[in-house]
Parts: sequence; structure tokens; C-alpha cells
Amino acid sequence: MKNATRFVTITVLPFLVAITTPALAAPVMGRPEATAMKLSVARIHVPGMTCTNHSCATAIYMALVRLPGVMGVGVNESNQDVAVKYIPAKTGPAAFLRAIRNAGYPGVLISKRGR
Repeated sequence: MKNATRFVTITVLPFLVAITTPALAAPVMGRPEATAMKLSVARIHVPGMTCTNHSCATAIYMALVRLPGVMGVGVNESNQDVAVKYIPAKTGPAAFLRAIRNAGYPGVLISKRGR
């Protein structure tokens, strides 16, 4: 059995917070249905994301990335937008808005691309 090394990368910039890990993509990668799977992207505006220490962006990121079916989250603090890449059969914008609201922030769906 081959040992797998898992990396977690945390990037914190004044305008972007992103945390990526291979574990998020592991259930999809390497499976035959992964090539046929369609992903959608939702953009959400989150007014009030003004924390100087990036705690707002981190709280929103963590609330969204834990949802089943979410494949990626990008938080842009400068324009207070969030982009969520997700599997439409497992989740959707209503769940994202609810998670952001539970994290203590209002959210407004800007656009949805994909299925």
C-alpha cells in the first residue's frame, strides 16, 4: 500500500483567502463519473466583510467548505464577493446563503453558472 502525503495550503492576502487540500477533491478525482460530472459556480455578495485580520473571510470560507457537494470556495475581501464551485445534485445557493447567514453575515446571490 502506498503512503499518501496530504498537504494543506493556506494563502492569506489582503484581497483573497483560500485554503486548499487534496482531501476536498479526493472523493471525485480518479473516478469514471468525475469526467462526466458538471460543476456549477455561484457568486455571492457578502456586505459587512470588513475584518482587518481576515477572520471574516475565514469564517465564511469554513462555513461553506464544510457543506457536502462544495468543491471549492474563493473569498475576495476587496469587493466582498464569494465564489463557490459545487455539485448541483448535492447542494445549491440556498444552502450557501443559509451557511453564510449562520456565520453571522448577510449574503445576496449575484449569479449562478452551470446546470
